Amino acid sequence: MKPQTLAFTAVALIIAGGGYWYFSQPNLTTIAPAEGPEHAEADEHGHAETDEHGNETGGHSEEQATTITDEAAKAAGIVMETAGPASLSERLPLRGRIILNPETTAEVKARFAGVVKSVRATIGQTVQKGETLATVESNDSLQTYAVTSPLAGVVLARTINVGDTAAEQPLFTVANLSTVTAELHVFPQDLSRVHVSQIVQVQSVDGSVEGSGKVKSLLPTTDADTQTVQVWVTLENADARWRSGMAVQAGAVIGEEQVALAVKNSALQTLEDQTVVFVKEGETYSAHPVKIGRTDGISTEVLEGLKAGDTYVAKNSFIVKADIGKASAEHTH
Repeated sequence: MKPQTLAFTAVALIIAGGGYWYFSQPNLTTIAPAEGPEHAEADEHGHAETDEHGNETGGHSEEQATTITDEAAKAAGIVMETAGPASLSERLPLRGRIILNPETTAEVKARFAGVVKSVRATIGQTVQKGETLATVESNDSLQTYAVTSPLAGVVLARTINVGDTAAEQPLFTVANLSTVTAELHVFPQDLSRVHVSQIVQVQSVDGSVEGSGKVKSLLPTTDADTQTVQVWVTLENADARWRSGMAVQAGAVIGEEQVALAVKNSALQTLEDQTVVFVKEGETYSAHPVKIGRTDGISTEVLEGLKAGDTYVAKNSFIVKADIGKASAEHTH
């Protein structure tokens, strides 16, 4: 059977409503490998089929590959990485959410009480430091003065309209979103394992966004409801991938161990009851059955089935799986 070319793959992301999804990350663990190449079906001569890497394919190599043009792969958000040595982290599981960075967020108030004469900024607008957001006529002097932004950023809230009275309440909220804060929660018994400047790996609950940052501070109070202490971690956000309010799972790095070969967890898929990784050669994506070992929740050790230097699908691998499944179904019919 010839490899099939990806046309269009529609993907629906379903998000459970209400509350947060929290998942505790394990420390270094071992995943029981799927049935490996040693159980591949033999050919008529009693020999299992192998691919160009010497990996047994179980006689299904043609149905476990597909062709996707580079343009289509880019449009589908398929991201490649190179398999190689990696450091698996032993981590203390944490959970929490993304909040605005308090150090780069400002509530803008009127200097003097008065009537709002004009409003020049709207929610979502990018403004510069010193830019006029509104004008107010002072009740005392009857002079009109400008209300300006104290920093460069995005207008996130606006509470006034022309004709309103400006008093003590904030008129605007402006935030520089180039960095955000992960507000995480640690139980008292684990406080001794968390410290300022410690590396923390952070991931959205659906795994689509990930990054790392350093502990900025541990708040000196305990939450009355959860009996946990808040830990603030600063995350870079120049590409705006983190959004305030996003639920996250995280792990404070408390140890590391080197492995010879690893891939991102998002690369692992199950195909015909085997754990596979999709390897790219040219515009062909083929499923390589792998034997896996330890994981830290982000990356997983590969014991068999790949070699260092292989280019594999690290993100949106389920799209490749779906296309292979489509090709297999068409072949069956």
